[in-house]
Amino acid sequence: MLLLLIIFLFPAINVSPVIGVVQGTPALPAGEYCATHPQTGVKYSGQAPSRHYYTDHLENVYFIDGYKLLKIDTATGEVMEFGSYSAGEITLADVSNPFQIMVLYRDFNRIVFLDNKLSRLRSEIDLSELGIEQAVLACTSGRGGMWIFSDRDNRIIYFDQQLRNTHQSMVIGSIAGPAGKPVSMTEAQNRLYLYIPRKGILVFDRFASYITTVPYSGPERFRVTGNNIIYFDGGKLISMDMESGEEIYLDLPSGVEIDDAMMHSAYLFLLSGNRFMLYGRR
Repeated sequence: MLLLLIIFLFPAINVSPVIGVVQGTPALPAGEYCATHPQTGVKYSGQAPSRHYYTDHLENVYFIDGYKLLKIDTATGEVMEFGSYSAGEITLADVSNPFQIMVLYRDFNRIVFLDNKLSRLRSEIDLSELGIEQAVLACTSGRGGMWIFSDRDNRIIYFDQQLRNTHQSMVIGSIAGPAGKPVSMTEAQNRLYLYIPRKGILVFDRFASYITTVPYSGPERFRVTGNNIIYFDGGKLISMDMESGEEIYLDLPSGVEIDDAMMHSAYLFLLSGNRFMLYGRR
């Protein structure tokens, strides 16, 4: 069973030291990102420029630091940077597809798509030209398009790769009530998950049709894998079955003060103070 398989320990891993290769202008010297500690099971350790982080399945770590998005390739130590001061501070990023990274500038109602080197894939998208006046949340889709939650419209809207509005949900207030304000959104396995505090996670199909609400009262950051939601709360890394609500505590390394954590199939990410660490797993 998946819930049993994801409980794991973190064995020592024999990893060769990595030498950083830096492109652009990194926020910190390359050497800050390039420590390895095979005797403790840490694959990679580095300094965290901020606490606003993202991770992808290729073991890349991203940080939003004001106007900049930083990417750290933990396989090589390479640091990449993207920033557009004219667009304002970055609100959020979606790195679920590391070859099509989305960056949302909420204050200017704009979106930028980047490749795996943090170079622009297309011209900046002005959401106002698509009829969206107040984009609060955005995420990419496995179909190549994007989902937008519009505060003014109070619904989720899907745009395909040609930026055509092809699907939209019912008014979210009709499901969550007038006080329901979404704080995070992600797509996984052809379903969209919209988190509203004190209500739960609203689940929609690929056509923006409402399916169900998963009872959940955890943090904004969570990851959907199979039928489980992985999240870090109260010093614990938790896997919750979306159907039964059963929660299982996942093993974490001892002797480390952990501020945040996220699990992927091949590694565990930890944030501790101003440092981050990647632990490998078998």
